[in-house]
Amino acid sequence: MGQVVIMKKFFDREAFLLSGFDKKQKRQSLLVSLLLVLFFIVSAFTFFNALYGFVDAIGSIVSGSIDVALRDIVRSIPLILSAFMSIWALLLLQAFYRNPNPERWKKSVMKDSICLLCFALANLLFVIIGRFAGVYLSLVEGSPSPWYPLDSVLFSLIFIALGVLAILYVKRVAKDSPYVVPSRGEVRCKARGLYCTFLAFWLLMALFGFSAGLFSIFIYDFLHGHAFFGVATVIAYLMPPLFLAAWEFYYHELKMENKKRFLLPLAIVGLVVSIFAAALYFISLGLDRDAPSNAGFGMFPIAFAASVNIATMLVVACPLIVSIVALINGLRLRKKAN
Repeated sequence: MGQVVIMKKFFDREAFLLSGFDKKQKRQSLLVSLLLVLFFIVSAFTFFNALYGFVDAIGSIVSGSIDVALRDIVRSIPLILSAFMSIWALLLLQAFYRNPNPERWKKSVMKDSICLLCFALANLLFVIIGRFAGVYLSLVEGSPSPWYPLDSVLFSLIFIALGVLAILYVKRVAKDSPYVVPSRGEVRCKARGLYCTFLAFWLLMALFGFSAGLFSIFIYDFLHGHAFFGVATVIAYLMPPLFLAAWEFYYHELKMENKKRFLLPLAIVGLVVSIFAAALYFISLGLDRDAPSNAGFGMFPIAFAASVNIATMLVVACPLIVSIVALINGLRLRKKAN
């Protein structure tokens, strides 16, 4: 009966921090949330493109064309740096939404802005030097994107502007018109290094899963007897970003007392969903052992070459690990409360 009551309160407005915000804080909260979603989408596709460029280079090495691989890696450096830029911009936005301490917030924004500027400037300089050195025969070579590497230059300029604006805001504007941080509170844990490492891994899996899930709809062969595997794989891909969205935009929006009350039932729901997605994928793999190499080879050739989708195995494992850890914490909090 108690669990039913808690479930009914899952979407009670008073359970969320937002209920205590004024209009200005609510507007800021909505703006940062929308920007986080936008930058997540951008980061997902830049990360996927960087991985694809890296995998192509590895494929050239495997086939014996080391000179081609080295050339491809050098040409793909702007793709890799673009992924770092977009992910760091995501972290910069997180700084605006996480630290309740004004001084700590300023330090975090400054650190992330400087890192963002370093990646953006390095990317810009590499393309310019590469053009004069003959790495790029033109600013618009048309591969791997129609405007490459010019689009990488424009990307760098946008993030340079973003980093500069964030620094100027902290240095000048915030003194006279302070940012009213609608904070969800700091993340506190004993093993902070391990916690942050796992969060970084989870973020990368969510970025990969989101982009791969969308791309696979157009790349996977859903016909010729591989439809079940294709659908199961897409569902598996989309689990990490869905779990991350629930973590960021639901769990961290709860008031502290509600976090403790809701963690266990949320963990149970998450575990059931992740087990279902994992079971669906492994059943499809068991029924069609050749599906990864036949249906998904165009996605990541090196991952599917041995009929084992290594990347998807990591994606499938991530929601299970998150759910199990949340379940353990939920049981621990429940035991402490009793």
